[in-house]
Amino acid sequence: MEKKYSTLLFDADNTLLDFDSAEEKALSRVLAEIGIDATKEITGLYSEINLSYWRAFERGEVTKSELRIARFADLFRKIGFHTDMDLVFIADTYLSYLGEGADLLEGATELCEKLRQEDYKIYIVTNGVAKTQKKRLSKSGLDRFLDGLFVSETIGSQKPQPEFFDYVLEHIEEKEKRKILVIGDSYGSDIKGACNAGLDCVWLNSRGEKNVNAFPITKEIKDLRELFGFFGLK
Repeated sequence: MEKKYSTLLFDADNTLLDFDSAEEKALSRVLAEIGIDATKEITGLYSEINLSYWRAFERGEVTKSELRIARFADLFRKIGFHTDMDLVFIADTYLSYLGEGADLLEGATELCEKLRQEDYKIYIVTNGVAKTQKKRLSKSGLDRFLDGLFVSETIGSQKPQPEFFDYVLEHIEEKEKRKILVIGDSYGSDIKGACNAGLDCVWLNSRGEKNVNAFPITKEIKDLRELFGFFGLK
């Protein structure tokens, strides 16, 4: 039986890679080095600030460079922490530690391995920092399953912008949109971008968000391992 899809465009963070774990470890480490006790309240506050900046980045309201620095400036201001250290150095140190975060979501390696055995083409489409994402994918071992990596930083546009998906579609072998599937956790970048590009998509909605814009989502799942059944993998 012919497969419905030939090509899979996976988001990276919190779709295959466990970004929450990597973020917590990297943040705790860099904060400790500058004299801040990384309590749950502080790490939670950073996560909120970081998420708000990434959403602003997806909307084209801030640049990647601005995001990298502003999230720390906002955090320090909100917790009343003052430092003479260069925020660029702090941000770069954090990204270096983040690059060491290679934890995966449950089932990620086995899923990619079985998909490759079934001759699916597998690509990563991510808004993350190129150097950091390459390091994490290599360290996790996922890179051996990939046919390519598309990063907003190198493309010059980000998900959900049409230009990002136009670029990806121009640089992959499959040209029939009906045979391409986007898989990601972010409603505002992966799902919105895929639907606007006319691509089918699977929404890994582990947080139970609402489809507020009534996007035509092909499949909604709560756990990555549900994809074994979706693709009929044993």
